Amino acid sequence: MKAFVFLAFFSGISTAIGIFISLYFLFIRNEDRFKLQFLSLLFLAISLRIVKSILFFSGISTSLGIALGYFGLASIGPLLWIYIKYVNEAKVKNLHKVEYLHFLPTAIGSILIIIYGDLVASHFYLYTTYLLIFYSIASWIKFLGNHKSTQTLVNWNIMVLITVSVLAGIFVFQYYTDAILNYAIGALLSSILLFLLVLFAIKNPTFFPKLKSTIKTNPKVVGLIKHHLELEKVYLQPSMTLDQFSKQIDVPAYLISRVVKKEYDKTFPEIINYLRIRDVISELTKEESSYTKIETLAYSVGFNTPSTFYTAFKKITGMSPTELQKVSAKEQRNILLSKTKELAILGKV
Repeated sequence: MKAFVFLAFFSGISTAIGIFISLYFLFIRNEDRFKLQFLSLLFLAISLRIVKSILFFSGISTSLGIALGYFGLASIGPLLWIYIKYVNEAKVKNLHKVEYLHFLPTAIGSILIIIYGDLVASHFYLYTTYLLIFYSIASWIKFLGNHKSTQTLVNWNIMVLITVSVLAGIFVFQYYTDAILNYAIGALLSSILLFLLVLFAIKNPTFFPKLKSTIKTNPKVVGLIKHHLELEKVYLQPSMTLDQFSKQIDVPAYLISRVVKKEYDKTFPEIINYLRIRDVISELTKEESSYTKIETLAYSVGFNTPSTFYTAFKKITGMSPTELQKVSAKEQRNILLSKTKELAILGKV
């Protein structure tokens, strides 16, 4: 008796958590609403099916409860298939009308079970469980054929597929078992799988990468910013900051940051240092500058202190100015390309 109480209690807690995470995906997470709504409904469907198992081994069995469990069971397969099908599609926002036919058996079976109860419920549960196995196999094939996404999302999708596949096996086992304890153990295993999915979801704050902003910037503003950076060489001014640059060219600081990030893939301080270091390297590689003091070059391009210059130089090139001077021009170019992979550092901004 105590075993049944424990199984019912743990299964109930896990199911409640499953419903909570369903609501969490539906109303709180916002990476990709189209995909998250199917994840949410998938969690809810699994939870409903487990609720039916809890009610069954607890001795509470009504046509409405059985129909609710069937509704969850019949929805798992289609929801899994649709989620896996569109998980790597960035631009899809709605289902095709024909895809709603996947849920037709769910609606028909649930209504008939409410009307006829146990007369049809057993058959519907059996056939739909095997249909879930079919959906699981189809989803695995679809996933293996196209799983180009972040490693976190790949791991998550594998966990979802494994969970649903194992659940399908548990549901088949539950159908054919005669012992109520075995049925209860099946419900417990289902709850544990659901609980593990919930833990993974909570530990990973985002699944889907955010789409890059498509806000367009006025080409004249872009040209103005690049002109002052590359031709007017505002970076030669010591202590040049984003606010100072913003006031000089009368362009909002946030707009400058956006343009610099888009055009150079850097922050404003980073591009200032890159341009300064580029000029220093250009001088260091000239034969006549071999007697020029390195610190003098650093001050000439806008650095305030030697330590700041050396730190920036090492970070960008992977070596010290003295080390750079000791290698040949060809080696310098190869080293810089391998270390920085930046055309900007070679004077090709």
